Amino acid sequence: MKKCFIYIIFLTFGSSLAQDKEPKRIFIQEGEIIKFEEYHDNGILSQTGYFLDGKNHGIWMSYNSQGIKLSKGVYDKGKKTDRWFFWNEGILIEVDYKNNIIQTATKWDKAELLASKDD
Repeated sequence: MKKCFIYIIFLTFGSSLAQDKEPKRIFIQEGEIIKFEEYHDNGILSQTGYFLDGKNHGIWMSYNSQGIKLSKGVYDKGKKTDRWFFWNEGILIEVDYKNNIIQTATKWDKAELLASKDD
């Protein structure tokens, strides 16, 4: 059975005008990889992904402070690869990467109903 270790890092710093907080970050050792989670000040998940040998690896996702998905993509040992998606106010940007280099980018901004279930 694999052992899981949980590392929680809370970093805070203050300023003379206001006290700002660093985001809450959680690292969970899962075999050779480390699962990463970061949270907004309001407790909503900001981003999640994995590290392998200190580099971003596997699926990474990010969210705004209301929990709405902003991006989803794949890293391979620190390099962006495969298809990435970026959402912004009803617009979807689809970007294909190979070895961290953009191959194609497509903007989808016309919403249309593809299917519906009639009651």
